[in-house]
Amino acid sequence: MRLPTLKQFFRHQLQHGFGEYGLAEPATVEYVSDVLTRFAHTRSLYAVHDRAGRPLCHVADMLAEWHGPGYEDTPDRHRQASVARHVGEYTLFMSGLFRQRLKSRGELDYYMDNGRNAFLHCAHYELNPQRQSLFRGLHFNFKQIANTLDYMVRIQFPFSSKPITAHTLITSFWRT
Repeated sequence: MRLPTLKQFFRHQLQHGFGEYGLAEPATVEYVSDVLTRFAHTRSLYAVHDRAGRPLCHVADMLAEWHGPGYEDTPDRHRQASVARHVGEYTLFMSGLFRQRLKSRGELDYYMDNGRNAFLHCAHYELNPQRQSLFRGLHFNFKQIANTLDYMVRIQFPFSSKPITAHTLITSFWRT
């Protein structure tokens, strides 16, 4: 018996889960599947580094890197687009899969607002019309996508009473 790859697994689960909420746009399912697959590796969560080469672990630090000093004088459009995309992906991942943690810290709205905003900026940076459309859709549907991911984690992939960690999250996905 051949097991699906992690991306195939996520794609299948998202097609089902997103389909129930009218989010089954193939490009959105593919994109979010890719985000979940990449972020299964911790190093991808912290892919943005400051100028000294240190990985940025907080959204505020990522935003400062994106909009920080030095970028106004000689804007690096590629760098800004890359950081904006990461902010969007990171906030979507965290607000969808680790919602309880963000709620307990009072950060959920902050993540949601900055994630939506980041994807809107991604659409502005993007030259490809199909990718622009994808990013606009992620901006417009950010909250619904995050809510659906949260629902899938809570209902479709129920955990034991233990706290959710990256390890228990991935383990539970593979059990279903």
